[in-house]
This record gives sequence, C-alpha cells and structure tokens, in this order.
Amino acid sequence: MAEKTMELTGGCECRAVRYRLKGPAIRTVHCHCEMCRKGHGALFASHSRFAKDRFTLEAGAESLRAYESSPGIRRSFCSACGSQLFFERVARPEIISITTGTLDAELMPGHPPGSERHVFVASKAPWEEVADDLPRDNEHPPEPPA
Repeated sequence: MAEKTMELTGGCECRAVRYRLKGPAIRTVHCHCEMCRKGHGALFASHSRFAKDRFTLEAGAESLRAYESSPGIRRSFCSACGSQLFFERVARPEIISITTGTLDAELMPGHPPGSERHVFVASKAPWEEVADDLPRDNEHPPEPPA
C-alpha cells in the first residue's frame, strides 16, 4: 500500500493569500540573520523548504508582492496584511521556502529526522540565547537535495 502524502494548507493573516503543500518538508531552519529578524519583527524566522512542484497557490495571486531581499532571493508577502509568506532562490528554482508560521497545521509530524536546525547563529541578536539542542550553523549549511 502506498504511503499517503501529507497535505498542508496555509496563508497570510488576513486570509487573502492561500496555498496548499504536499509534505513533508525537506528541512526547517530557524534563521537568526538580521534580515529575517527585521522582516519578521522577531528574534528569528522559521522557514520550511518544500519541492516547488508540491506547492500550489490557491488564492490571492493579486495580493502577492515580491522583492529581491538580497541577490538571487525573492521574498513574497501579502500586500494587504504584510505577512511574509515564502521565498525562492534563483539558484534553486525547484525549492520554495515557506514561512513556517503561516502554515495552518502542525508541521512537525512527518519531518525527516534531523531536518530542523538554527542557521546564521553568528548573526543573532546579542541578547538572544538559543537554548535548545538543535544543530547550529554560524552561516547557512549546504542545501539538501530536493
């Protein structure tokens, strides 16, 4: 019997933008870089990577806006409520990184073991203490295959 694929839904705060994913995520990272801290107004931002062919934008294409936050990285957000939803890398067009907090449901079931980690820890806010046992990288580790 074939394994059932997990279906996840998500979207922005005002629900203008909605998406659907077939999971599980390839990897989830908790990014501590200044760009993510500023963009999310939090000490870190969590992003979950999925194969792009497992992502469907179901509603709100007209509400999406995007900008190039750094060379080769395009971030998309809702123009109505400002929720940062996902980003894509020019160098990895087969991957989409979803802002994990925009998912409607629990993501953790079905995660590949060891798929969570902290990245850009060297850039964290000076007062932040990372107090869990997840792996840590001072920069960004190599991407796993899609």
